[in-house]
Amino acid sequence: MHRFYGLSNGKIKTAVLILLFFLLCSIVPAEVQAGAKSDQKQRKVIVVICDYLTIDDLNRTELSNIHDFFSKGSIALLNTNTAGGRNRHNIAATISAGQVALSPTAEPLVFGPRETINGEDPMVLFTARTGVLPEKGNLIVLDIPSIRLANKSAEGGTQPGALADALHKKGLNTAAIGNSDTPSEFKTNRSMALIAMDSRGIIDQGNVSEELLYYDPDDPLGYRTDYSKLEEIFLELQLQTDMVVIDPGDLVRLEKKREQFSEKVYEQERENILREYDDFLGFLMQNTDLSSSIILAITTTPIDGNSINNRFFGLIGARGEGMEEGLLTSPTTRQTAIITLTDIAPSIASYLQAPFFSTNGREWEIIPEKNNLSLMQNIQARTVFTSYLRPLMVKGYVFVHLLVIAAVLFFMFFDPQKARYLIALPLALLAVPLTWLLLSLLPITNMWLYLLLFVVVAIALVLFSLLLARNRNFDPLIILCMATVFGILLDTVTGGYLQKYAVLSYDPMGGARYYGIGNEYMGVLLGASIIGISLFVHRLQNHTTLKYLLISIIFISVLVVLGSPWWGSNFGGFTSSLIAFIFTFLLLLRIQIRPRNILIMMGVVGLLCVGVFILDYMRPPELRSHFGQFAASIYQSGFSAIKEVVVRKVSMNYKLIKSTIWTRVLLGSLLALGILFYRPVGIFRSLLTKNPAIAAGFSGSILGAFMALVLNDSGIVAAATAIIFPSATLFYLVLREQAMSPSNLDS
Repeated sequence: MHRFYGLSNGKIKTAVLILLFFLLCSIVPAEVQAGAKSDQKQRKVIVVICDYLTIDDLNRTELSNIHDFFSKGSIALLNTNTAGGRNRHNIAATISAGQVALSPTAEPLVFGPRETINGEDPMVLFTARTGVLPEKGNLIVLDIPSIRLANKSAEGGTQPGALADALHKKGLNTAAIGNSDTPSEFKTNRSMALIAMDSRGIIDQGNVSEELLYYDPDDPLGYRTDYSKLEEIFLELQLQTDMVVIDPGDLVRLEKKREQFSEKVYEQERENILREYDDFLGFLMQNTDLSSSIILAITTTPIDGNSINNRFFGLIGARGEGMEEGLLTSPTTRQTAIITLTDIAPSIASYLQAPFFSTNGREWEIIPEKNNLSLMQNIQARTVFTSYLRPLMVKGYVFVHLLVIAAVLFFMFFDPQKARYLIALPLALLAVPLTWLLLSLLPITNMWLYLLLFVVVAIALVLFSLLLARNRNFDPLIILCMATVFGILLDTVTGGYLQKYAVLSYDPMGGARYYGIGNEYMGVLLGASIIGISLFVHRLQNHTTLKYLLISIIFISVLVVLGSPWWGSNFGGFTSSLIAFIFTFLLLLRIQIRPRNILIMMGVVGLLCVGVFILDYMRPPELRSHFGQFAASIYQSGFSAIKEVVVRKVSMNYKLIKSTIWTRVLLGSLLALGILFYRPVGIFRSLLTKNPAIAAGFSGSILGAFMALVLNDSGIVAAATAIIFPSATLFYLVLREQAMSPSNLDS
């Protein structure tokens, strides 16, 4: 105390000033932040459901608001995969969950205040069913218990309503406006309101009742949306709500009654509805602050004629803050202008700054592009064309494959002298996968032109392999095998453009895979690389160092491309190929397969597989492939995630083995090889005995096909395409052997 009183006045003033300075430092920033927060506009998301709108409608300049919305915004084709059928209620449940989901009832029962169901108060029924007491103004989903139950065992713990849960945790709220009801048929159609519900089945505000409809007995539809009321309610809720889901509904009502109208009346009514949609979209654009909001216009359901023609894509357009003219993509698809239903929730949550996790979906990204509509239309046209061709050409190829097998066996047994005329046919079978890949270089959407070029390119590849061959016994096979391997690898590391439009590749409308190497080409790559390498080793018998260096380079290259998350991203293919390559390599080195070697091989395979998982899991979530996401789901859900994937793979394989045409290729090839092993007597066995490298390749590729069958969820497809190269190669070699036999040479 004495020391304090002994301080000079100057020092006391200095101390007081320092104290005041620190107090100001601690107070002023808080005030500034509070002021900044109050000045900052709260972001909002408006989701408009425009089901049955088509890509042709977007290009109509007379629908000026619709055309401008999509042509000047960020747009994409929308994969509409769910955990069940592609219908509106499953789609709405999937969007709300951010993962593929189900809504088991034909139409979810969504009600608001002042409504009744069979004379009862739905709010009272809801509380009785769920134990949840709705607040004033809430909308409720009456059948939320059955929706929860249907998704209880879904992969990754699917939870419809997860999007609204994330928004509620952030202090944000949701609303739903509008319906697709048809009161004249006593049917409610309010499934799109599920997008705004939380996991309890609660929607904060809105109006989905028949108050939003008007009835005109002279109107073909009978009931229509009253847009003046829809707009009035939107303006009331706009300032109070952070995410609004709007279902105008009239196009849905029209499609439901389409069979009741003549084509002329249907077209007239559709035109009238489109003009009302156009005006309503213009109203939303004028009455929304696009500097702090985004408007999403989503078509989740294509018109029935399009679905019949394999056009299963929906459409999505986004305008507002940050949504410049361009095309949307996402880490889920890694394809320009294609996203999925499961990408919508993470993207909305990210914009509203609400944390959200999904094992299926990711936040979308924007690729700036001029003429975005024409680019998207071209992508859709090529994808739909390939999807249309796929079953026709694959079935044709399988039929020809089985026909060639039957012809080879027939002539070898009954007329060996004429069998030599079939020698080029196994080469043609080998040329087909590469032909399909090369044809993707051309933007063809005409079937007859495609078929003509297919035949020309396949024949050219066979002739090319024969003309370049120094040794007609082996070189044509080597050329076709290695050209196929290099073609697949080169396309994969440069973005996989050719595989996106190849008949033998995956279908982005189906949604099983969007990037990397699909199981069809994975099987081709596995079989072609093992057979090609084995034939190379046979031809380079006097170049020991070179052949082993070549084996190592090609096998490692295939494994790196297959297993890398940013290229092939095919974990099942990586594991199958790794096992088959190690086995083949040991056989080529003449190392006996003993228990000790098997244990070492299993250890190497296990370490490398775990390494691939860890590598992908350590990447940022937005960059992970599907098996990196699977690793994340294991971290989140534990053993149950593994169990779900195993069950799904077994179920899928069982289903495909019974239904896919590839089963016939696998069984037919194995049966033919089994017959050739015994008949004609000794020819097959002597061929393998004289050529141990070829025998090693044959054994390795058969093992690889078996592992592909076991380790992939469409393993029968991978196994069948993997068996094409060893079987066709051995048919060719047997035919050459038969043709070169003394009896045939004498004749």
